[in-house]
Amino acid sequence: MTVGWRRPRAAEALPLVVLLAVVAVRELRPLAPLALAAGLLLSLRSADAGRNGSSAAWAWGAALPLSLSLAWGTLGAPQPPPGVAGCADPLSPFALWRLAEAAIALGALALVARRLRADRASLSLRWPGPTTVVLACAGAVAAGPLALVLSAAVAAPFFGGFRLELGLAGAIVPALVFSASNGAMEELLYRGALQGWAARAIGRSGAFVFQAAVFGFAHAGPDFVASPAPVVLALTAAAMLAGLIVWRTRSLLLPIAVHAAFDIPIYYYFACRVG
Repeated sequence: MTVGWRRPRAAEALPLVVLLAVVAVRELRPLAPLALAAGLLLSLRSADAGRNGSSAAWAWGAALPLSLSLAWGTLGAPQPPPGVAGCADPLSPFALWRLAEAAIALGALALVARRLRADRASLSLRWPGPTTVVLACAGAVAAGPLALVLSAAVAAPFFGGFRLELGLAGAIVPALVFSASNGAMEELLYRGALQGWAARAIGRSGAFVFQAAVFGFAHAGPDFVASPAPVVLALTAAAMLAGLIVWRTRSLLLPIAVHAAFDIPIYYYFACRVG
């Protein structure tokens, strides 16, 4: 694996170009998994036949599970009942919807990893040192309440004014189901597969920058009432920080913990929003 930047061959670059296209054009997302699955199978055949298709297969494999998550997002999440009627429902359809997305995307990731003979280290699935474990716990404990308190004020310029019902203690259960599913899924897809596997095609530095850019632009959805540019830039910077942490610790634990904590307000926004 090249540590810095590497100029990919056409077969290595194509799946990453396809991924950029579906991030930019939402209408292409339902078709992307089929195209990327076909490309992966062809590249695996080339690798098995000894035609130097190995690094291309890793690039196709890195893009495929993420494309499933992006395609799932076009189906439309179930709408919670008006007000806060279903906010504290432990079987909240909105939380279970994200859990199902994570199961599909990570199930596909596991299948691709098995076919590529990828080990856990290639996805940064390892238990880090005690310092990182302490930081992960402290970061999650601090980030969750802070995000809940500040989310309405921070998000209002981009999504319009709103108020969250934070007094329902039972709401934390579906909120944690949603946030843990989303945090683990996105870290594994972006900082795990995309940063770890695409590095074989475009180099370690290239994959680091690529995953951050895709992560930022993938969140420029239709819910914005103002320009999404500041949010895209902030999420791109956050993805670079998370990628750097994974690079240094060789573990996803800290990014997953903090990411999941920051995603708790997203559940409250969709299921516990008033006003």
